[in-house]
Amino acid sequence: MEKRRARHRRLVPLLAIGLALAVSGQPAESPIWTMKFPPLKGHTGTIWSVAFSPDGLVASAGGCFDKIIRLWDATTGMEVFPFVGSTDRVLSVAFSPDGDTLASVAPVDKAVRLWDVETGAVRLLGSPIGLLISVAYSRDGKLVAAGSVSGAVAVWDMAGSEGGQPRTLAGPTDEVLSVAFSPDGILVAAGSKNGTIYQWEVATGRLVRVLTGHTDEVHSVAFSPDGALLASGPWDEKVTLWDVATGRVVRTISGHRWYVNSVAFSPDGRFLASGSSDRTIKLWEVATGKEVATLTGHEGSVMAVAFSPTMPLLASGSADLTVILWDLGRVMKGG
Repeated sequence: MEKRRARHRRLVPLLAIGLALAVSGQPAESPIWTMKFPPLKGHTGTIWSVAFSPDGLVASAGGCFDKIIRLWDATTGMEVFPFVGSTDRVLSVAFSPDGDTLASVAPVDKAVRLWDVETGAVRLLGSPIGLLISVAYSRDGKLVAAGSVSGAVAVWDMAGSEGGQPRTLAGPTDEVLSVAFSPDGILVAAGSKNGTIYQWEVATGRLVRVLTGHTDEVHSVAFSPDGALLASGPWDEKVTLWDVATGRVVRTISGHRWYVNSVAFSPDGRFLASGSSDRTIKLWEVATGKEVATLTGHEGSVMAVAFSPTMPLLASGSADLTVILWDLGRVMKGG
């Protein structure tokens, strides 16, 4: 098994997925986007999180009441192997910058699981803040952040022994549904169930800014590649772009007809993808807020979206129990 994993890791892109609930979507096409494969199946619960590896070879989706994270070959759509061992549904996954480690959180685990991508071996970062529901790596791989049901964020310094004791960041008064590091690793942002977004200075733990304006839960936050913007995906249906330096709203983007569950910037920062409970994914031009495309094919809420860092691909995970890889070659080239 270990040799097979190593061989696949060297030769082909992989997609890691953890899921939870539904029926597959049907292949669909438009002039500027297509499904790379029919929807990928294998899980028995909603897909809560998807993420490509930093080198573009491995994408992951975590989630699910089947408590499994699955790895898939993104060039063929075939499953390579699963990660099994979580004691609860996996709600969030994130790859280390070198792609060697996959971090995951499942609430009852009360820990961040760090999976060795080649061997499947796992070690735990124990949580001092209770049940964890979101996780992120810093771009340099030195930090791991996790958000909790209790309303706190823990940040581990991975340069220490086994991650050491984390710094606890206080501020939120409700569940921390999403966390993200700024590209330079100076800030960590969190989206909360109470509709508020928090930003801390990582080195000091100082709460730098509290962003208000959403009227419902913020399930996703993402920094732009240059660190100038923060995007938020809320249940009030209004995707918002915030100026990181000032905390002001740069643009509010409307178009979805139900909850926005996930947002992600393209690697070049020109586009923003948003996944919604209206079963669609929308692509927006960041500079103007213009809708570029609406991707349809899922038969359930779209819970997670992620861009490949190196290929014109977008992965989406849904409550219909499937992952779809979208070929956005024409979109990324300007249609």
